[in-house]
Amino acid sequence: MHEQNKTRVALTRCPDYNEDRVRGAVREAVALIGGVGDIIKPGDKVLLKANLLAPSDPGDAVTTHPAVARAVIEIVKEAGGVPVVADSPGYFYAGGRCRALTMCGLKDVADELGVDSTQFEAIENGFQKIEVPGSIYLKSIYAARLALEADFIVNLPKIKTHASTWFTGAVKNMFGAVATSTRKEAHALATYERFSGALVDVYSVFRPGLAIMDAIVGMEGEGPRHGNKRSLGLIIASKDPVALDAAASRVIGFDPLEIFATRDADARGLGNGDIDRIEVLGEQIANVEIDFEKPSGRRINMHPAVMKIGYRFLRVRPECVESLCDKCQICAKSCPVNAITMNSYPEIDRDICIECYCCNEMCPTGAMEIKKNWLAKRLS
Repeated sequence: MHEQNKTRVALTRCPDYNEDRVRGAVREAVALIGGVGDIIKPGDKVLLKANLLAPSDPGDAVTTHPAVARAVIEIVKEAGGVPVVADSPGYFYAGGRCRALTMCGLKDVADELGVDSTQFEAIENGFQKIEVPGSIYLKSIYAARLALEADFIVNLPKIKTHASTWFTGAVKNMFGAVATSTRKEAHALATYERFSGALVDVYSVFRPGLAIMDAIVGMEGEGPRHGNKRSLGLIIASKDPVALDAAASRVIGFDPLEIFATRDADARGLGNGDIDRIEVLGEQIANVEIDFEKPSGRRINMHPAVMKIGYRFLRVRPECVESLCDKCQICAKSCPVNAITMNSYPEIDRDICIECYCCNEMCPTGAMEIKKNWLAKRLS
């Protein structure tokens, strides 16, 4: 009998992206949390919300791997659901044309299995302005119409560290279901807590009923795009995406409640972020945990009063490495406060920069590196 009042999260082992092994691990994880028969009904329009950050090869550990998407599509179809795979790349890849769906391998899998796949911005009138009941930071958002009209949402995050939110999982993944204007508004809130709170505002609108995380190969360090690949060999699943984030972040060395999006979602009653109230099924966290390298943007643990005085001495900020820069201007287009101008190379106005690290995240070559000064390195 399952422990009373505890949320179930399943961890199953999967050493690589062999399709048969991925299929087995996903099915085992879903079975451990009770299957999908009680949540997906025949005829339901089911959105599979992938992580489609940028045009990237599946082997780069930036996006949801197509083998995981394949396994989930099969489960949804067997339940009688009608799946569609979708997401929008970061800032629609800074306003340019984007082939992320194709390059990440998700379109090929969807085509092979006879299901639709798309990017939200490719749909006519793809975003709809709606109010956010109970919001704290975003009173209204431009939400993907496809996500609003779905009968059910399956969230397919990729396990990674993140320069702005420390950890990116199921809650953060729903940020891809809003338009560029909403993303820029959220990033312009500037602080870790406020931006993470805005993510929870967005999450509260969609409330996916199932999350299946690709944690076979993740990303540590300067995630979500320019970090280092790290093998974990796991599939993680839960019908409570907030609980999934709590368990997954513990696996890679965080205290789950130091991830503000998890803590805030828990406090708002949107899910269970308390690891002590989570029943872990399958593999136990103690047997699979790996201490990931943390992102440079992770804030320094100091008393707020001390931090306020010392902040100008503790620099953690993006800088252009000219030898890596191809002058594509994506950094300037992706900056939510227009702090970057292009001369010979990108120049950052430090009086405007809010250190959201969007330029780092969107830069295709990794030229916009996040750098800490000596004192910040010593204290973090």
